[in-house]
Amino acid sequence: MGWFSRREDTDNVALAAARARLTSDDVDQIRFLITTKKAVHAVKLVRDRTGLDLKHAKGLVDDIRLGRFVPPTTDTPVVRRPGTNLAERTRALKAQGELHQATALVVSETGMTETEAGLFVGALKTDLQDS
Repeated sequence: MGWFSRREDTDNVALAAARARLTSDDVDQIRFLITTKKAVHAVKLVRDRTGLDLKHAKGLVDDIRLGRFVPPTTDTPVVRRPGTNLAERTRALKAQGELHQATALVVSETGMTETEAGLFVGALKTDLQDS
């Protein structure tokens, strides 16, 4: 049983590396192909760009179609104020009652979906006391 889990971990690492090869332009093109009912061409594009096998390429196209894949944003610099992290800035916005801005901040810096960011903001405590 341990051998299979190591193989699964290796597969996950290879899959993550292949997903990282997709640019945001590739993902936009794949979304266009999906919306124009050309899913087969989308799978072929994923296979060409990533080197994935058919099963994993189809799974990635499905993830993109369902909104579960966010392309990497390595070409966009992230500007942060020194001395504050995302959680601190989000807590400050939440304490001011600016939940929409807090959610938008998390989405812009992490690539989370709006739902995921809303859950993150909701889980943050505005006071730093241990409960």
